[in-house]
Amino acid sequence: MLAGFGLSACLSGESASLAELATPVAAPAFAGPAPAEIDYANATAAGIYRRRSAERSATFLTDRDLGGYGLCLRSPAASGGMDHALILFTRRLDGDAISQVDDDTLVLRRPADTAPCRAGDIAYVPAGQR
Repeated sequence: MLAGFGLSACLSGESASLAELATPVAAPAFAGPAPAEIDYANATAAGIYRRRSAERSATFLTDRDLGGYGLCLRSPAASGGMDHALILFTRRLDGDAISQVDDDTLVLRRPADTAPCRAGDIAYVPAGQR
């Protein structure tokens, strides 16, 4: 759509900058994770933790440096402590689940990537709960 608009602007003799074309998309009205995002987190927890007990953060991380909307997952690690994962949604899911083709969500597992999930001020709820 962007390319089509840019081409029509060029053909009509008008010029449009990318800044004018790229309007920010407003976040959906809900403050917490949407049901589709919770379902995504629950399915991810079941997959990476092999159905062991797991928890997810009750809200999105507030760190703007993440580059998206972050939800944390954690499960007891075999060696003690917790095994953390960070799900980074590049856009909010406000409807049905997304297809695999359209899925651009990142799941990060390295300790350096999941450091925000180990902060002491994150409230966790059991995965599987809405």
